[in-house]
Amino acid sequence: MAADFLKRKRIGEILVEMRAVTQEQLETALRRQPSARKMIGEILIEDKALSEETLFRGLSMQHGIEFVNLGSAELNSDLIRQIPESLIKTYKFIPLRKEPKSLTIAVFDPTNTKMFDSIKMATGFMFIKWVLATKSQILHIINEVLYRPQNVLDNVPMDDLLKDVKLEFTKEENLFSEAFANTAGQQGDLNLEELKRESDQTSIVTLVHKIILDAVKMRASDVHIEAFEKIIQVRYRIDGILYDILPIEKAAQMAIISRIKIMSNLDITERFMPQDGNFKLRVKNQQIEFRVAILPSIYGQNCTIRILDAGRVNLDLKGLGFHDDDLRIFEYNIGKPWGLCLLAGPTGSGKTTTLYSALSLINSRQKKIITVEDPVEFKIPGVHQMQVFENKNDPNRSLTFARGLRSILRLDPDIILVGEIRDYETAEITVKAALTGHMVFSTIHANTAIETINRLENIGIDPYLYASALCLLVGQRLVRKICPHCKTEIEQTPYLAASLGIDMNELAAHKLYRGMGCKACNNSGFRDRTGLYEVIEITPDLKEMIGQRRTSLELITHLRKRKVKTLSECCLAKVLEGEVPIEEYIMINMGS
Repeated sequence: MAADFLKRKRIGEILVEMRAVTQEQLETALRRQPSARKMIGEILIEDKALSEETLFRGLSMQHGIEFVNLGSAELNSDLIRQIPESLIKTYKFIPLRKEPKSLTIAVFDPTNTKMFDSIKMATGFMFIKWVLATKSQILHIINEVLYRPQNVLDNVPMDDLLKDVKLEFTKEENLFSEAFANTAGQQGDLNLEELKRESDQTSIVTLVHKIILDAVKMRASDVHIEAFEKIIQVRYRIDGILYDILPIEKAAQMAIISRIKIMSNLDITERFMPQDGNFKLRVKNQQIEFRVAILPSIYGQNCTIRILDAGRVNLDLKGLGFHDDDLRIFEYNIGKPWGLCLLAGPTGSGKTTTLYSALSLINSRQKKIITVEDPVEFKIPGVHQMQVFENKNDPNRSLTFARGLRSILRLDPDIILVGEIRDYETAEITVKAALTGHMVFSTIHANTAIETINRLENIGIDPYLYASALCLLVGQRLVRKICPHCKTEIEQTPYLAASLGIDMNELAAHKLYRGMGCKACNNSGFRDRTGLYEVIEITPDLKEMIGQRRTSLELITHLRKRKVKTLSECCLAKVLEGEVPIEEYIMINMGS
């Protein structure tokens, strides 16, 4: 294999032999390559010396594989539905045909051996054959043909759509401060009245409302309005994955951003500084809150809108995804009179929802619960919630986690929720609060529950102190569930068993499923998400090991003896129960 690679001609030589480029064009591109830090073919295309198709025909000669023009190829939709969407999107390939033991795919990077191994494991085919196709054709088919979500409101008359919508402003829309008007004069080419007039056009108002309402209908958690050189791209995050939804003409960018700023009571004349705001919509008697973040870029302002739909949030612990034995441990420990319960996981893994669910379960008139959060995601009846903020003009008047936590302790609480442990001061006060008779909940950024130990030590807290305070550690992830409307059983193969780490006899006792794609799931095969939980109860022997600064490996070995389930094992159980597809298990094991 290495010998073949050494004998293989460089792509530049092949292109010259093909008379696709001249020697002079090649040498010019080679001189540019060190500073451009791009492949030689990309530079030649940029210089308009070469077309993408000609480059890939040269690459097919270099690697000795067939080139296929996907523009004239007929796609096998039945075969594509059998391949996990996340697999196709991760490795960017198009399934073309299958035989009893092999699958043929179109790729643009034949050197990615990891891709072929992953496809083999996820699909169960013994052999993966590949042909070459252009990158632009493959990406176009994936993003525009196969997996572009159906817009559920396309056939709904706009008048019917908007008649039940009422924008609820926290201030009157037409009351702009004099400071806004003053800054307009400083911007030079901006005019406050002109911006407001453009953003008030019926077409812009309707477009912005439609973008937001489509996102609500399609169960999106975030709307991304992204500025590029020639267009504005609208994308929705649905079940954790971003989908391209709608390209918009660049000329509408300023008016759209200004309209969103007006709705959020932000300065429409400020273009160069980040801004944060919020607004509320009442849709069919359901109030939904939207949090807005504006960020400048070289192509103009980007906007992200977080959708906080309280009606979609499930605060029932039993519905979050805990297995029965883990749920019993969790419920027992959160009911203790004092101690520290920490949830670990990356951003967007559902930690806040789990903590809110815990508070909802133990909330009663006999207990005083106070939270300090950044930001307050949802309002919980009977709970006193405090939001941290930064005062840039006077830092002494900022409300930090540490300052808020100190104030909370003077209000005689029974239960405290600290949104996140970020620094030594917050960690120290949190641990001391747990040691002085309070039940404290918080989150921390760590990949697994046991890594929380190292994280606290790195922050600077004495292991002996937090070992005494801890009562529960929970690691958490979210994985997508199979759409129940298009759930289809798939064939079991030795490769599927091997990718799950079990033998065929064990796999035979279960059924594996995959979503084929339908209107209910926007043709993705997934609908909603469920949690994976690694629940570690801090027993006396574990407290002692933590206090003695035992290594992570020793702690993990101890937990394995106690048969504490890992995130990977929790995901495997859900795959075998038919709730989660196999590709989510593969992604968890890859650390995604």
